[in-house]
Amino acid sequence: MTSHPEAPQAHLTSRSGHSDRSDHSERTMEEYIPQLARSRPQLVRLAECLSLAAGVERPLLRRVRLRFLPRSTAGLEAELWFSPLVESASDQSLLLDPAAAAVLRRRLALRPRQFVQDVRDLMVKAHLGSQPVARWFEDLLWADLFPATSTPEYIGEQLRRVLHAVTATGHAGDEIGRWALHYMPRLPSGVRQYDDAWRIQVASSERLGLAPPEDLFPRPPGTTAAARALVQRDIPVGVVARSDGLVLSRPPADGARTVMAAGVRTARVEAASVLAPQSVPVQLELMEDQSVHLPFTVVQRLSVSGEPVLGLAHAGAAYEVAVASRTEVGARYAVLLADCTIVLHADDGTEMGRISAEDGGPPRKSLSLSADGAGLAWIEGGREIEYELSTGEYSSEGPAEGSTAVLVRFRGDRAEGLGRLRSHGDEFLLAGPWGVQLLGGEGAPPRALWLLDPLSRFVVVDRSGGLTLYDDGVSRRLRGREVTAVAATRHGAHLVWARADGQIEGCVVGDPGDNDEVPIGYGAAPWQITSLAMSEDGRWIAAVGGDSRLLLWDLTVGPFVRLVRRLGFCAYRVFALPGGEWAVSGTGGPVELTTDDGRQYVVTPDTEAVSNPVDVPAWIRGEVIAEVRAGRDAMTLLDLAEAMASIRAAGITCLAVGPVTPSARGGVEGIPGDEEIPDSLGGFGDFMSLLMSAHHHGVRIVVDIDLWAVDEAPVGRVLNSLRQWLDHDVDGLRLVGDRRLDADVLRDVRHLLDGYDDRVLIGTHPPGPPTTAVSDLGAAGAPDVACDVVVKALQGELIISMTEGALVRRALIDARLPLVTARPGAQWGHRLPDDLTAPGRTALPLRVLLGLPGCPIAPLSLLQSQNPEVSRMLELRRDHLALSRGDVHELPFAPGDLHGAVRRHGDEIVLCVTNAGVDRETLHITPDDLGGDGDARLLDLFDGTVVPCTDDTPATVAVDGGAVRWYQLLPIPRTAPSGAGE
Repeated sequence: MTSHPEAPQAHLTSRSGHSDRSDHSERTMEEYIPQLARSRPQLVRLAECLSLAAGVERPLLRRVRLRFLPRSTAGLEAELWFSPLVESASDQSLLLDPAAAAVLRRRLALRPRQFVQDVRDLMVKAHLGSQPVARWFEDLLWADLFPATSTPEYIGEQLRRVLHAVTATGHAGDEIGRWALHYMPRLPSGVRQYDDAWRIQVASSERLGLAPPEDLFPRPPGTTAAARALVQRDIPVGVVARSDGLVLSRPPADGARTVMAAGVRTARVEAASVLAPQSVPVQLELMEDQSVHLPFTVVQRLSVSGEPVLGLAHAGAAYEVAVASRTEVGARYAVLLADCTIVLHADDGTEMGRISAEDGGPPRKSLSLSADGAGLAWIEGGREIEYELSTGEYSSEGPAEGSTAVLVRFRGDRAEGLGRLRSHGDEFLLAGPWGVQLLGGEGAPPRALWLLDPLSRFVVVDRSGGLTLYDDGVSRRLRGREVTAVAATRHGAHLVWARADGQIEGCVVGDPGDNDEVPIGYGAAPWQITSLAMSEDGRWIAAVGGDSRLLLWDLTVGPFVRLVRRLGFCAYRVFALPGGEWAVSGTGGPVELTTDDGRQYVVTPDTEAVSNPVDVPAWIRGEVIAEVRAGRDAMTLLDLAEAMASIRAAGITCLAVGPVTPSARGGVEGIPGDEEIPDSLGGFGDFMSLLMSAHHHGVRIVVDIDLWAVDEAPVGRVLNSLRQWLDHDVDGLRLVGDRRLDADVLRDVRHLLDGYDDRVLIGTHPPGPPTTAVSDLGAAGAPDVACDVVVKALQGELIISMTEGALVRRALIDARLPLVTARPGAQWGHRLPDDLTAPGRTALPLRVLLGLPGCPIAPLSLLQSQNPEVSRMLELRRDHLALSRGDVHELPFAPGDLHGAVRRHGDEIVLCVTNAGVDRETLHITPDDLGGDGDARLLDLFDGTVVPCTDDTPATVAVDGGAVRWYQLLPIPRTAPSGAGE
């Protein structure tokens, strides 16, 4: 075989790469092919004739050679098969290199038009049975060959045909998409620059779960997103907010909040911490049957009184956080991430740089940042590493004896030092500017170290929690016991510590030789303290303990005052900053999710539940209860069981069925008698079918117990009947009827339920005021102490309020009597009177009820109506803690027939607006009106639209007559990273 000129060295691929690489490939072929044509003209001519083909099969190669080079031999086919003009070849076909094919087509266009037309006609006949997308590709190659004769309209029409096929539903679109991604990069640049050519590639990639190829041409903004939207559908993604971050799942896990993300095979979600507006969002891609845990590490700067000043966040867990303590610093914060990368942040929170770790290298630990933020130190592979930020220089020191366990910084008026704790047999050596001190250790390093001023003084918390002061080489035991955290003023004169029982103590450190440090008690924390800090002036003590509270003790007044500041995340470390400010680090916090089509959600963990545990089961808090009452609803227990899937799909997760009558007898096997269940509902077997179906679909069942029969049956038998229902796994009991239980009986019922996990007791106040001195439900002095939910049946006041336009203020909010005597966390249950649930009545009362605290109670038929707004409201209540667990206050300045109820839980704020009139009304809202802090946005929870909401530019809320709208106050938009694309 004749040798060829030197083949081009560039690696040519079938996909369009960087424009410089693509141009270089064509320039290389423009030089190479003319050289090849001079030595092997028949080879180049054969390749020219094949340059209009999508692919070259062996029969086509033979046919073209015999037709246009009849005097050549079969060896010419083999020569082309193995030439540098071919990108790839199999036993049956070959594929020309894209850059070579482009040059060959330009050479072919210079030949006589009739010759070129004959080549085209042969290709059409040869590929009549080929894939439609292959014929389309060849049509476009032909259209580009003579641009003067091909109109843009024709090329556009061809591209639209393929785009329509790619975006069609069904598996055929996937197959066409694969072929389109194969052929599109091989089209001439004059065709690829069309926007529809790019849309074909984006839509095909989206269908197949691939990233689109690099686009080499400028496009109008939004072209890529619009192309993805052509094939995307709504994919439900489950989101669970935990104390350390989020868990996202496909399909949604049981009990998870559901957000809708646009996608085909992949659901794309962008997540960023709300507490750090400048943080870079994390791009997540979830495939089917995949779950992702996304922790967030948060560092927040707080004022002297604990108000947020600045925040920064990192996706992922962080091993350690270090904070510089001087006023003027190089780096203020250093964060050691789980992959051992150290991230540095300036005083204003902006990221200054990263110190990456070696892949597969030893882990890093004991991160330390100098007081001026100019130097870092950490332990890596048993060696001490020091790093200067200004020069980027490292220094490494091996241990003098044993391995280094801890590095700890010291800052005093005269000097700053780095203490090194090293193992020494079963004991430890603490080395630093003061020299070397031998510490006892029993094989385990001390729990904590605090270096004081002067250099020769430091405090050690040993393995058993004892506190030892080392002063000029002399150790003396302080009176602290079971110490979990320690802190001191910068000068070291005032030392404080926390004990395992939460007590905070301190003392003034005396002169050397003085063993009379008398502890001062400052009070107690509600949990074991994980970190303590003391302001430089000694006026404040700060403590955190793994939940969302920062505790502050003001030492300037006596007795000492403890202040509690609520945080938006779980805090584990606290640091003192200049000027009395604090830096707090922890995990979790609210997270903003943005889907591929721009929809936004804010997911807030229930940090208050961690801080304020309650005695009622968590699931009942804010739960909407659907009633099915015998004699009123035309549904039997079997009907309910068969309709459970549709009930759950409507957003209903709790059913109250009954009423049943406590029996004077129980079956031998502990089965309640059929006589307890009304005939209109069915028998006990039907009830068990309902219970199994409900629990299978994630719906809880509460049984209504009719109190009419209580006085006529012995108490023991009544309690036995209730026990039998609980034994059959019902989720709760609701006491209904006009009779009242004796206080002792009610207490017995409470004790009975306490023996079962997560069971609720719902008590109903009879209509009207009590007629005797005995409180409702019979518990004298504490009427609701036994109940998890207390229901007050609303009467005519709600109807009057409807006509007068003060629906919420005069009826429901005022009806929420203080539950000061109830169990911690007990809920009011609001039940609409029958007058407002009758057919033909307006749906406004129900929709208002769904925006209020406690447990709304309404007929199943009303909640399961065909009105999609009700299902949406049920979903929103489940997804937003402010709607299910938040407090409420009235918006006082709503005009006309508008009424606003502001719901708040932690940092989540939702405004519920009702228009009780008939005309459209508008309302202007600022963040200050809703209790927000600074500029924000207002998100319509029903349609997803977002409008600015600032004190200078109030948001305008428009509500139609007889309508209810819900709006969430969102923080200011994130600052997008520079260079971010579509």
